Amino acid sequence: NGRRWKDVSKEAHKFVSSLIVMDPKKRLNAKQALGHKWLSDEFPLSNRRPSETFMDDVHDNIISFQDKSEFKKLALMVIAHKSSTHQIVQLRAAFDQFDTSNDGIISLDEFREAMTKFEYSDEEIASLFGSVDMDKSGKINYTEFLAATLGVHGHIQEDRLAEAFDRLDADDTGYISKKNIKNILGTDYTRERVEEVLQVADLDDDGRISFEEFLKAVRSSNQGLVDEMVDDSSITNNSDLLTISAKIPGGK
Repeated sequence: NGRRWKDVSKEAHKFVSSLIVMDPKKRLNAKQALGHKWLSDEFPLSNRRPSETFMDDVHDNIISFQDKSEFKKLALMVIAHKSSTHQIVQLRAAFDQFDTSNDGIISLDEFREAMTKFEYSDEEIASLFGSVDMDKSGKINYTEFLAATLGVHGHIQEDRLAEAFDRLDADDTGYISKKNIKNILGTDYTRERVEEVLQVADLDDDGRISFEEFLKAVRSSNQGLVDEMVDDSSITNNSDLLTISAKIPGGK
C-alpha cells in the first residue's frame, strides 16, 4: 500500500500479493505463478520471440544434433548444464517458443507445432524429437534443448570446454576413462556402448581420452548434415547426467 505501488496495476498488485501469502497452502506455487494471467498479458510469448534468423539457426542446430556422436552429445549436455544465464539468454527465449504451455518441458506436440513451417513429415518430426530427447523420457527438458542448440552461438570457448572435461574426468586423472564413461551412462551402461562412446574421441587408441582429443571431438562440425536436411528433409535417426536439467532462468 506504499506510494511505490501507486502506479502499479490492480492485476500486478494481486499477483505479487498472491506470492507473499504466509500460508503455503494458500500461496501460489511456481507452476501457478508462471501461468498467472498478469504474466501472460504483460509478457506475451510473441514479444519474447528472437529474430527469425536466430530461430532458423536453432532449427539448423536441432537438425545437426541428431547426427552428432553420443560422446559429443554427452559433452554438450555437461556444457549446457553448466551454462550461466548471460551465456544462453537468447536460447532461453527460443525455448519459450517451443514450450508454449510454459511448464518447463517441450512435448512432442509442442515440438511439432514449432517446426510446422519446415513441413516435415510426422516420422521426421518424431526422429528429430527423439534425437534431442536423450534420456528417452518422451519430452525435451531445458538442458537437452540447450545441448542441441548451443552451436547457435558459434565457437564454444575453451574454458567452458575445460570445465566440461573436468566434470567428465570425475577422478581427476587428466583423462576421460572407460570408468568415467560408465559412470556417466549410469543404468544405460553396457560394455559395447562404452567402447562405442570411447572410440569416437580416443584418436591414439590408448583406451582413454585426453583433453586434446576431447577438444577435437567436441569441435567437429556437422554442417554437411544441416545442408542435406534443408535440401531434402531426409532424417536418419542416458544416465544420471542426462536426467539432470539445467535451471531455467526465471524459475521453471
